Amino acid sequence: MTERLRDDLDTFAEEHGYTGRSEVIREACQSLLEEYQETDGEDRRVLATVTAVFGYDEPEIERRMMDIRHEFEASIRSNSHNCLEGNAGCVETFVIEAAYDNILRFIGTVRGADESVSVEYTVVPVDVMKAQINERQNVN
Repeated sequence: MTERLRDDLDTFAEEHGYTGRSEVIREACQSLLEEYQETDGEDRRVLATVTAVFGYDEPEIERRMMDIRHEFEASIRSNSHNCLEGNAGCVETFVIEAAYDNILRFIGTVRGADESVSVEYTVVPVDVMKAQINERQNVN
């Protein structure tokens, strides 16, 4: 764990009434485990958007993102890389269609690319999405 991350955790703990860094880490771990225990998409094909944000001009992370693109190329429907204004960072966005377990593996792989990568995602079961689209079309 980097010194900056430890400092950020300590600051977060102080500002939000935690007893310390360990309590923040414990709660974050519980939240992550619960997130992966969701069963809405289990045994289903899902569509996911995954957004990774990381520092500008970090060739090792960019190489790792390229490796991830190659590893999961069969599931990636779209991918874009954008640099934020003023070289504030980079945003890598993926649209992926795959079995739910493969999506979770992809998200875990992106999260594991480097500790400085921030990852957000959404997951929608494909059958639910198709049903919603059909519903809207029938209303019009």
